[in-house]
Amino acid sequence: MIKYGLIAATMIAASMTCGPAEAKKKPREVWSVSRTSDPITGDSSCVVTAYDSVGKLKYSRFGFLYPVVENNSKLGLLIGVSSGGNYRMPTGDILWRIDQNPHRTLRVADNPSLAGSSMFGSFKTGNAEADERIEDAMASTGNMVASMTATSTVTSGDLAREILAEMLAGQGLIYRQAQAAPAYGLPSGAANAVGQYTSDKGQIPIMLDASFHRGLAECGIEPTPE
Repeated sequence: MIKYGLIAATMIAASMTCGPAEAKKKPREVWSVSRTSDPITGDSSCVVTAYDSVGKLKYSRFGFLYPVVENNSKLGLLIGVSSGGNYRMPTGDILWRIDQNPHRTLRVADNPSLAGSSMFGSFKTGNAEADERIEDAMASTGNMVASMTATSTVTSGDLAREILAEMLAGQGLIYRQAQAAPAYGLPSGAANAVGQYTSDKGQIPIMLDASFHRGLAECGIEPTPE
């Protein structure tokens, strides 16, 4: 009897020890930091993003869009979305909203470009007027192609700073491709495919939690001083 009594007491003590630990399970951190450096040019970036995760594994999936707040060595602060997976899909224009603030449209045509970068070479005819028209046409075509094929949609400059201020003061972020849900006609379930999917709560906003603020600090991203 004493032996079985000791076993039962041990089991009860173990269950009492495990219960509170499970109840205080640490919530999943939403945001993490990724750093890259170009081995040829030396250009670098530090990106704060909300990857998918399983345990400690962080990953992105083909066909899904992920929010990014980036400190780019050439372009400065960039905020928007990037497509995931090994093969990236074009992102298009993005509808973006933080809490109950008015939504914003991030236009892929407004993506920043690096000075001197062009998909076309220089073409000269010797006629200044004709050369100017040709260059304008080439630039317009290049911008259109870049917009159609861009795998990230980001904003920069003052607008990026405005959005960052909203994020710092906000609780949650939702977004989707602008063309994912039609503005009229038959309704589409894609209109509600925003935020982050959870098994118990369904679609919820991507929380701007402590991991977001910590990621900004790691990447050296600070609000504009007043």
